[in-house]
Amino acid sequence: MKVDLLLCDAAQREEATGKISMLGAGWNTTPALPGQSLASHAVVVFVHVPWNDANRRHKLEFSLIDEDSTDPVQVVDAAGDPKPITAEAEFEVGRPPGVKAGSNLLTTFAFTMTPGLPLMPNKGYAWVCKVNGEESARAEFYAVPPPLTQLVQPNGLT
Repeated sequence: MKVDLLLCDAAQREEATGKISMLGAGWNTTPALPGQSLASHAVVVFVHVPWNDANRRHKLEFSLIDEDSTDPVQVVDAAGDPKPITAEAEFEVGRPPGVKAGSNLLTTFAFTMTPGLPLMPNKGYAWVCKVNGEESARAEFYAVPPPLTQLVQPNGLT
């Protein structure tokens, strides 16, 4: 299945229509300092379902990996246990009346990430999306040191 991923600052999916409203869409670098975490952001997923795959259940898997591994990045939960950064969803797309037979059908998702992802500067990351166990898309981004102007305090001290 064809899948498109888009990184943005915020996104919301309208349940009735599947339309996505996005803010700050289309970035592939984000500021990061050691010991700090990425601000909240969202990943928008567009799944193009072939006509013959409609009216069937499908599994979407979503994970954050870094450039050094194919295993998901882990965070430490409140109990002190490491947890992989992953999400799963099941979906089924019906064939709406009036759509030409053979057309691709679209379904959408908006995954919102709360602040707290541990990113290291000068390192690459990717959100990876699998449908039915096969990698279908990835949205790569790079954590970069913030510009010096962001490191200067209002009183001019760093």
